[in-house]
Amino acid sequence: MSETNMGRVPVGDPIPLRFDPTTKQRLEELAAGIGPRRFGALVRVAARRLLADPDRVPEALDQACRASADARRIPWAERPLDLDPATSTRLSQLALEFHTDRSAIVRVALHRFLTAAGRFRHPVLREDARTDLTCRTRVYLNRSTLVRLDRLIGRNGDAVTAAAIRVAVRRLLHDPGDLTADLATIGAARDLTPENFGPRTNVHFDDDLRQQLDTLAERLDSDRAELMRLAARQLLANPRDLDQAVTEEIYRGEANRAKLLARNTRRRQTADQATAAPAVRKAPSPQGNPFGKRHVFRLDDDTKRRLEELADEYGPRRMSALLRVAIRHLIGYPHADVDLAQARRVAAPPRTARVDVALDDELLAHLDALADRLGSNRQELVHLAATRILRFRHNIENRMLDEMFRAPNNRKHLLARHARRERIRRRGRGSGT
Repeated sequence: MSETNMGRVPVGDPIPLRFDPTTKQRLEELAAGIGPRRFGALVRVAARRLLADPDRVPEALDQACRASADARRIPWAERPLDLDPATSTRLSQLALEFHTDRSAIVRVALHRFLTAAGRFRHPVLREDARTDLTCRTRVYLNRSTLVRLDRLIGRNGDAVTAAAIRVAVRRLLHDPGDLTADLATIGAARDLTPENFGPRTNVHFDDDLRQQLDTLAERLDSDRAELMRLAARQLLANPRDLDQAVTEEIYRGEANRAKLLARNTRRRQTADQATAAPAVRKAPSPQGNPFGKRHVFRLDDDTKRRLEELADEYGPRRMSALLRVAIRHLIGYPHADVDLAQARRVAAPPRTARVDVALDDELLAHLDALADRLGSNRQELVHLAATRILRFRHNIENRMLDEMFRAPNNRKHLLARHARRERIRRRGRGSGT
């Protein structure tokens, strides 16, 4: 790259990133408002703005982690606990001494019991046989702790969980240890639902930006992905001067800056005009419509046979057009992710039958974009499209004609020719009509 010919700046190797669905959607909408293919540049702008003030990152990262944990908290499991009067009194005194509640002390006691249970079978059985448990209290515990306790106690028969909790409490009252530190960490710990991240997105970073991210992540005991999610949230909270920042990120250098900015302005004006008054799409010739290069896909034998039977109902050599209609229908379907997840749960037969389909560049670009969004690939999506078109055949004949002959002025002539072919084909089968 020379100083007089800037062109596109190579931005290095890709880094896989995952955002929650809401953040990813807002980033895509923001990037689309700036221009085509601006998502990667927008993410790099977010990274540079985060790294521009590294001293504020630790506090912001800590706040983001706390907010995420608060949003993902699982409610406590309420459980009755029967104690003898002496144990109940000592537990209340200990809670008052450490300015906390009984439940926090019980959570610490259970944690210690689960990490170092030792010989617990006979103490638990003796505790279960006691009859002086006259003081009832309610404690609030993590559900995962109760599950682990049930598994541990249930190995030797019935899960006498309440007796095991009392044994854990008695052990803590006998030896409190460093209870202050455990209350601050273990007593306040909560069960959390897993973080919900969407499919992986690859974004190219140059070596310098990658090194800065790695250095900051190492200093904060974090990782690139977590820092980039923080950067994305900060960018969405304060999206200032993004048009110029993204343009500068794509075209770095002063030599062609004025020309590049002018070109970006022309593109935006053209896009606005197209939105205001959509241009009439030029239809290709109905005689031999070019569909691009042929691509090979694999289907199971039954799906291919049913597609051939369906395509044969609408005329000869209709298999490729039928699959293109299926692909376009899948791309326009808003719940493709649901159908894909359902298809993955079903055991699929081996896909050994070869199918050649000619796909134009525009259709391939939409198919690849859908695959990136769903974390899939062309092969899987084409198979999904084929199975969907076999179930949903509404208005399929007109859509196939649109696919093969994209010329509105010739529609009447093409429909008539298609009807003549249908009559000839049916006579050849001996239907007599």
